[in-house]
Amino acid sequence: MSLFLKIFLTFGAAMAATLVATVYISFQFAQGAFDPVRIEQHDPMVNEAAVALAERGERGLRDWLQDNTRQDSGLILLIVDDRGEELLDRALPGEMRRLLRFSVPRPPDGMAFGGGDRGMGPPPDRDGGPDRDGGPGPERPSNLRPAQLTPHLVADDGDEYRLLFVRPPVAVFGMLAWPGSRAAIGAVALLIAALTSGLLARYISAPIARLRRASQGLAGGDLDTRVGAPERGWATDEVGVLSRDFDTMAERIQALVTDKETLLRDISHELRSPLARIRMALGLAQRKANDEAQPDLERIEQEAERLDGLIGQIMTLARLRTQKEPVREPVRMDVMIRGIVDDARYEHPEATVNLYCPDRQEVSGDTRGIASAVENVVRNALAYAGDAGPIDVAVSADADDVVVTVRDRGPGVSPEDLPRIFEPLYRADESRDHGASPAGGPGQGIGLAITARVMELHGGVATAENRAGGGLKVILRLPTGNRDRP
Repeated sequence: MSLFLKIFLTFGAAMAATLVATVYISFQFAQGAFDPVRIEQHDPMVNEAAVALAERGERGLRDWLQDNTRQDSGLILLIVDDRGEELLDRALPGEMRRLLRFSVPRPPDGMAFGGGDRGMGPPPDRDGGPDRDGGPGPERPSNLRPAQLTPHLVADDGDEYRLLFVRPPVAVFGMLAWPGSRAAIGAVALLIAALTSGLLARYISAPIARLRRASQGLAGGDLDTRVGAPERGWATDEVGVLSRDFDTMAERIQALVTDKETLLRDISHELRSPLARIRMALGLAQRKANDEAQPDLERIEQEAERLDGLIGQIMTLARLRTQKEPVREPVRMDVMIRGIVDDARYEHPEATVNLYCPDRQEVSGDTRGIASAVENVVRNALAYAGDAGPIDVAVSADADDVVVTVRDRGPGVSPEDLPRIFEPLYRADESRDHGASPAGGPGQGIGLAITARVMELHGGVATAENRAGGGLKVILRLPTGNRDRP
């Protein structure tokens, strides 16, 4: 069933429910067509009718009634003479006829109320037979005076008239003239509309919310995310088709990324063997070469070491990209970072590396992975800002995280490149690249990508921002384990 048909049927059901409620309210109002408590609210109209009858008789009363049939309250005024006939020949509601039958005493045979030869009150029925209920009217004792539920007008000739205030006949739209009906029907319609809208919104938004969560999971790097089989009722509509298309897309993306990581890992592994042979041949050549060839051979050795380091980083990144959960063990961050800073000072004695680290800073994670992540950031700062000013490495902690901050005074990164410096193999166009080789030369865009992936595996995050006055600040945030990891 299509989404259009579901919405159409839902609104159709809401309209049907509103119509049923309207009819129900109509009949509820109709059941109370005559309300004696409300009669006293119409005393001015009764007085006007009495004046019209007194001044002009029955004809004057009929003329006045034609001008005052419907009241402001929505009620209709009926005037019944002592023969039970309405002055304007309008039919009386069944409830009103029964009311008049039981509220008016029956005169003895041959006698009439009001001084005439006509009995007061409606006859048994127009057909002259028994009453509407199928039997003769009930006999009343002659000394019984029933309750007078309607105002009486008495003409000069003794004829009596009853004033009846009734509601309009039951109709789908005519009932809107009844007092209180508009508010009741409006409230019911509003309630049905709100309930239908809420249920329809929940019904439609539930699979869309699942699709949204799956999209967020896929965007966050969880390639196993799937929407799953549509629930019953959604399998054939547009949302169900979209869910299946999303799962197909996610499977294709996962296959492409997996193939890419496998290709990188296989190529890197295959390059290791010829590279090892090249370095072996290079060592033999250095022994046999004269002094003039040594500088060239040393340059070849440096490039071979750089290539070997790049291959190692690619293999490390490929392994991290396919890893779901890191090894968990206690890691003393203060001890680890002191060792990294000592190595940096030894390798770059010309640079100034400041360390601010309190004791006993501990997290749970992979010791080698975290050490590699921090070392990549420090080496990156040394490679591009070692001569520009001091490099500050600071460790701090709050209730949930241990934060490692590395600041330098190098050239920084352009604002358009800053959000992408943690992407694999991405190199900025400015004077600064975002990864440094182990040899200290320009990097290939792998080091900070490894850092970001290590932080992600541990439930942390790596961010970078330019410093005021020049330089870059890289922030590594690792959870201590006091809160749930995402």
